[in-house]
Parts: sequence; C-alpha cells; structure tokens
Amino acid sequence: MPEASPLSGRSCERLVQQLGGRAGTAAAVSWAHAVAVARHAATHGLLDTRLPEGADETLRLLDQLAGAHPALAGFGDPQVVTARTSQLTAQQWGQANAFWAQTAVTEDRARMDGYVLGDAYQALSAEARASRALCQTPPWVARLLLDLALEPAIEEVGPGQVRMIDPSCGTGHILVAAFHHVRAFAPRGRAGGWPAPAHLAVERALRAVSGVDLDPYAALLTRYRLLAGAAVALRCRLDQVPRDWAVQVASADALLDEQEPLLLRGQYDAVVGNPPYIAVRDSATRDRIRRRYAQVCSGKYSLALPFFALMTDLARPGGHIAQLTANSFMKREFGKKFVEQYLPALDLTWVIDSSGAYI
Repeated sequence: MPEASPLSGRSCERLVQQLGGRAGTAAAVSWAHAVAVARHAATHGLLDTRLPEGADETLRLLDQLAGAHPALAGFGDPQVVTARTSQLTAQQWGQANAFWAQTAVTEDRARMDGYVLGDAYQALSAEARASRALCQTPPWVARLLLDLALEPAIEEVGPGQVRMIDPSCGTGHILVAAFHHVRAFAPRGRAGGWPAPAHLAVERALRAVSGVDLDPYAALLTRYRLLAGAAVALRCRLDQVPRDWAVQVASADALLDEQEPLLLRGQYDAVVGNPPYIAVRDSATRDRIRRRYAQVCSGKYSLALPFFALMTDLARPGGHIAQLTANSFMKREFGKKFVEQYLPALDLTWVIDSSGAYI
C-alpha cells in the first residue's frame, strides 16, 4: 500500500473547488471535511461500521456519530454540518474519498485523536482562516504553553481538581494536548504512587478541560477529538464512552457572550490559548468589544488585547495564564494603554519574544 501524502493547503483548495458549484464554497468545505471525519471514525474503529461507499453512507455515518454521545449531536445538525443542506454527485464524492485515501488524515494507533482533522479544516476553509483567523497551534508551542500554565496549576490543586479553559480553542489542538496532560499527569520530583486507573484518569481529564470557539463546527470537531482520545485511552468505541461524561466545549462569542456558563469569570486554575490577532472588520462589533474591554482597547486595536483581558478575567486569583500572541501591541500606538496601565497590575512571569523564529 503506498504511503499517504502529507496534507497540503493547495491540494485542499483544489478539492474544495472540485466539490463546489451550485452548493457553494461553505457546503463544499463541509462535505470535504465530513468525508475525512467519516474515514477517520471508520478506519480507527471508533464506530461499529465500515468505510462509507458513497455520499448517502457518509451521511448515515454522521448520523451514527450524532447518536454515539450527546457531545456529538451537532453532526446531525444542518446548521453545523452544512453538507446536510446540499448533495454531492457520485463523481464528486469519489473525488473527496480518493483525496483522503491518498492523504494522511488518519493517524497510527498511538495517536488517533484527530490531530490531522484539525489541520485539514484549517486548510479547507479559507473563510475560517480569513474572517476568524483560524490557525492551528504547533504541537511544541501547545506543550510550552501548557508547561507554563497548566503544569503549575495541577501541581497546586491536583489533577482531580484542576480546571483549564482555552477561550479560542479552534479545532482543539491545545485542548486535546491538555486532556492528555491531565490524564497522564505524574508529580515531578516525588513519589506519585500508583497511576489512576484509565477510567478515572479519562473522566478527570474530560472534566478538567473546557473550551469555547465562535465557529460551531470547530467546537464540534474539538468535542469529537476529545472523545476520540477518551475512547482510545479506554480501548472502546465512541458509543461506549459514558454518555453522562460531559465534554465542555461550547460555541459562543467568547469576548461578548454573557450567558455561556463556561465563560463565568474567575473559575479557572489555568487559562491557555492562541487567540486571533486580527482587527475586527465589522464596526458595530468592534465598538462593542471596545466598550466592554475599554481598559485595553484603544485606536485600531488587535483582538489579541481584549482576549488577553478576557483570559485574565477567567482565571481565579493566583491562577496561571499562557497566551501565544502577536507583538504588534509593543510597536503600535494601540498598545500603549495596555503596556503602561494594564500589564503593571499583573504578575508577569515570562515574555518570550520569538521574533525571527518562524514557528
């Protein structure tokens, strides 16, 4: 069997063009990714099913996913999975299936938590990249952020009590890494006793991590990835993961939503994220954010600053925060208030400037 090709942004764009037409780009992106998710779930035995052999079977597999666990119900929602509002020809489905058969969208059994699925969504959706600045966090950066914030938080309160959130979680690269970090945590420098049984370790890890993203499909994919990680650790299918285990990932506007319980201020031991750095194009939204985060927003501000303020607010007193961000606030006028008035009130431990290091 030939070795699968690595994921390529250009090849993903060509696939979306092939699947487009009357249905439009959004539906083409949704179909392309739906075929990838279906192959991932079937290939890794996450459902009791075989690889789908057509568009209708792909949708039936998504129905199976939607019923496998309450956290995956979104796979049955046409407002979340817009592929459900359009049809593919047999030729188009064949093109999508052949593309993923030749592309490394599935992982080996040592890593079956859908990492490549996250990258695939970014590569497929130009709209998500442009309007929501969807950009996956490199694995080593995610590990660094978690070492700086989640690790000391676990040391303080223990893996069974720690609570962590990524308020701009995208497709879940940081959250999935955090899940595994909590699940496999072992105290440093002292005898840690016996490791927790797999069932308890997985349950505590799911309970520990939370996430929010503006994109409902990205949030759904994060929930799928977390449950895939749980199923692999438990050596079971997705429908065998206890249905009362909540997967705490919501779709909401983290900066402006006042109803989402996951965004209640002051409740997290660790807040970790790689939020968007773009400026807001819509003037009404830009003004609402400016009013709500007046302590950091001035001039033509970048979203990095209100997200920093949000992340600070989400942390409990003495909590730990780690953010990958742009350094534009250090060079431009809009960052003056943030640097001179906001930052001095915080206990700032690390500023790691990676200028010139292409990550």
